[in-house]
Amino acid sequence: MSPSRTVRGLRLAASLGVIALVTVVAYGCHAKAFVAGFLYLFPLMVIAFRWGLLEAIIASVVAAGCLDFFFTQPLLHLYMQDVQDRIALACFEATFLVTSCLADRLRRYAASTEEQRRQLQMLYQMSREILYFDRRNAIGASLAKLIVDVFQVEGVSLWGASESRLDSAGTNCVPEDELRAIPGHGRNEDDLKNGRFLRVLLIGARTVGSLGIVSRREGPALDARTADAIASLAAVALERSHSFLAEAAAEAARQSERMRSTVLDGLAHSLKTPLATVQTASSGLMEMSGLSAAQLELASLINQQSIRLTELTNQALRTAKADHGQVNPRKEAVPVAAFLKEFREECANDFPEHRVAIHHEPTGARVWADRRLLRMALLQLVDNAAKYGSPSAPIRISACASGAELVFSVRNEGSYIVPEERMRIFQRFYRSPGSESRAPGTGIGLSIVRRAAEMHGGRVWTDSEPETGTIFYLSVPLREPCVGHAAG
Repeated sequence: MSPSRTVRGLRLAASLGVIALVTVVAYGCHAKAFVAGFLYLFPLMVIAFRWGLLEAIIASVVAAGCLDFFFTQPLLHLYMQDVQDRIALACFEATFLVTSCLADRLRRYAASTEEQRRQLQMLYQMSREILYFDRRNAIGASLAKLIVDVFQVEGVSLWGASESRLDSAGTNCVPEDELRAIPGHGRNEDDLKNGRFLRVLLIGARTVGSLGIVSRREGPALDARTADAIASLAAVALERSHSFLAEAAAEAARQSERMRSTVLDGLAHSLKTPLATVQTASSGLMEMSGLSAAQLELASLINQQSIRLTELTNQALRTAKADHGQVNPRKEAVPVAAFLKEFREECANDFPEHRVAIHHEPTGARVWADRRLLRMALLQLVDNAAKYGSPSAPIRISACASGAELVFSVRNEGSYIVPEERMRIFQRFYRSPGSESRAPGTGIGLSIVRRAAEMHGGRVWTDSEPETGTIFYLSVPLREPCVGHAAG
């Protein structure tokens, strides 16, 4: 930053005072012009290096005049009789101007180097302080305050894209609407006159936010390169914070899921014995004679609901075992045609109100799967289609080869799943809004299907259209994976 007029005036006065002092000393000692010239040269070099080129040039002109007036013939006149004196004075002035320019350049380089060292030290301090942030909380406010404290700027505004949140620190901050507009046009802006720096915060090609810095008008100024470095550190800090928060949320979800599976397993085991007792008692009541029609109807209702509760309990146990890794798939080559024929007969008994149609190709295909798990997964899909499809509407099951896997599909009519729900419905205990009014359920069935697909190295997904209905897809490998080649 350039010195003020008052400081520059004081420097000029001090420079002229030094020249006057040297003149008095040299004139009093009756020094020759040659000696006086060297006496002037040393303080002029100090002035050029310490205060600047302008002060040194003015002082050198005054020194040249003093050399002419006090030390060359005729003395005390601004005139030189000897041509050699004129040449010597011109060489003195030229030499000093060149050396003054070099000294001034050296001074500026030293000042620039010192400023860069100071900026690097502050960047190091900022990066070190970022490591001590509490990673359990959002760091936007702490990061903005850290930049203000370390770099001594007037204000910092930090906008995070993931949370759409603005954090500010200092007295002069960039408005929020201006910060939000920066990622839109994707370029940085520098207003050196007002000391404003606007930066897009990027991690690779992904925008994580924007940063606005307002530098102080008095004191060390912030430059564009330092603003770029601050923006890079801020982007890394935001991404690091988001990663820690996401990791903590994922770990909490895993712990919650593990605890929920444990509770589910315990409840299911605890319910099996009383449910078996209720079912046995209700069956015994139905076999007794002398009961009225109303009593028989109540006993039948108790028996039906106890059977349903038993099925739900077994389903919960299978889910808990799968989550705990207690289910070891016994994979074998399963003929698709024979498997689907048996499965259709089972569906005809379990879902008599729906016509189940089977289509498969090629006829000789075999899948590498656990027959029991595959049947359970497909049965869950058919049960889901029967619950949420149109009453008495047909359910179509098909199987076709796609690369190295066989894709089963279960189609129903009359149901529609919005796109934002199509992945969430496979989460355990999740039920789409409004589904409870159409059919009762626990939200476990589709999670079992997903888990069964994962055990086979396959996947499950869905497609849905309002006009045609919903299709669930389940893929499993066509054959056993090759783990090596026989020696030949």
